[in-house]
Amino acid sequence: MKIRNIIVTLIAITTIYAAAKSPEKNIVTVQPFDVASVVFIEDVHEDELCLGFNTAEYLPENFDPYAGEFSLDAINYIEENDEVELNFDTSGYLPNGFDPYIQ
Repeated sequence: MKIRNIIVTLIAITTIYAAAKSPEKNIVTVQPFDVASVVFIEDVHEDELCLGFNTAEYLPENFDPYAGEFSLDAINYIEENDEVELNFDTSGYLPNGFDPYIQ
């Protein structure tokens, strides 16, 4: 087992040494990048949604959908500890001695 480890280590060292000493054959010259040569593909679709009728006729004058104020107090939060009341006895539908917390 020790001889195998020594042989594998020697092969690895020899390979690394040979790769480090080998001359660079594939030297790539770096060319400067020209941003003006990039071709941009423009989206021809408009962002507007065509509904087939003029929506301005149905909105109040000077309507701006982005002008409103937002308050975090307007959000109704659901409490985690709310008890669910089913208004009927579930024991008639479960087996005797049923405990949902026992695996």
